Amino acid sequence: MAARPSTCCAPSPAKAYPDVILAHPGWGDAIFLRSVYPKARIVSYLEYYYRAQDSDLDFDPEFALADLDQTYVRLRNVANLLAFAESDAVVTPTQWQASLFPPPIRDRLIVQHEGIDTAWLAPRPQARFTLPGQRTLTRSDEVITYAARSLEPYRGFHVFMRALPDLLERRPNAHVVIAGDDGVSYGRAPKGGGTWLKAMRDELRGRSTSDACTSLAASPMSATAISCTSHPAMSI
Repeated sequence: MAARPSTCCAPSPAKAYPDVILAHPGWGDAIFLRSVYPKARIVSYLEYYYRAQDSDLDFDPEFALADLDQTYVRLRNVANLLAFAESDAVVTPTQWQASLFPPPIRDRLIVQHEGIDTAWLAPRPQARFTLPGQRTLTRSDEVITYAARSLEPYRGFHVFMRALPDLLERRPNAHVVIAGDDGVSYGRAPKGGGTWLKAMRDELRGRSTSDACTSLAASPMSATAISCTSHPAMSI
């Protein structure tokens, strides 16, 4: 039997109650916070307001929108709406995301960019990256990168892969490094199952533009990384 919300969230007697809670309510995590911590100030991070048209569901005409998704997509907003009703403040990262919400919510939203660590994400003249069993890439190499949480159409992975044959034909010395989980976070898996990496390799097989992709060591984020280096005699 599942535990009651007050049991799941309640702090132990030895711990102090929080003054402020910052919550991402998208999956329902924040629904019971007000009941458990009635005196805390709750700030909810409202990331996205779902809709059926002109949205993340129908932006790519290659993938038809299922009738079920179009009918029930608005139910995904329930957790955010409940959180809004119980929050002392609501934030979102960009003006565009704020524009998706209905006016009563939009008028209260604080647009606060998440920030970029420019000390870490900065040019490094001496940067080097060694591909397992292959060469070491440096600043003198032509390197094309693709990085995403998952290798899937939602993040343009199919568009990127289809562009590689022409790109590598024009830039035969370029190296392509791709990092991301070989699964699906949003959207659907390819027809017939498998992953989008395999599906795109199968689709592009026989295009003499790059040599076989080889697995790199998993990153701290448990991402799958592959490397494709240009070679006119090999195929994807």
